[in-house]
Amino acid sequence: MAMLTLDNIILVGCVVVAQAHLENFVVGLTDENPAVIPPVYKEYFHVQYKGNVTPGATAKVSFPESDHIFRYVIIQNKFNKLRAICLAEIQVYVTGM
Repeated sequence: MAMLTLDNIILVGCVVVAQAHLENFVVGLTDENPAVIPPVYKEYFHVQYKGNVTPGATAKVSFPESDHIFRYVIIQNKFNKLRAICLAEIQVYVTGM
């Protein structure tokens, strides 16, 4: 089986609400199942997206290279004021080695 590495993650904000709530969020990677062990901020490999994403627009989040294998993508709204997040789509891109 070929090894895959994360290239980037694209998030698309909602267009159906007046305030899309896609701002100052964290995208993380883990090999622990979030349904079994709830993710705790700073206890997983993560990148913070700082700023707002216009409703319907995309946000590209890139990660530094890592030799670790991750199975799950975590998206948390740790830093926005409304403590809510609205996504229309999540696209995860990997490259093969």
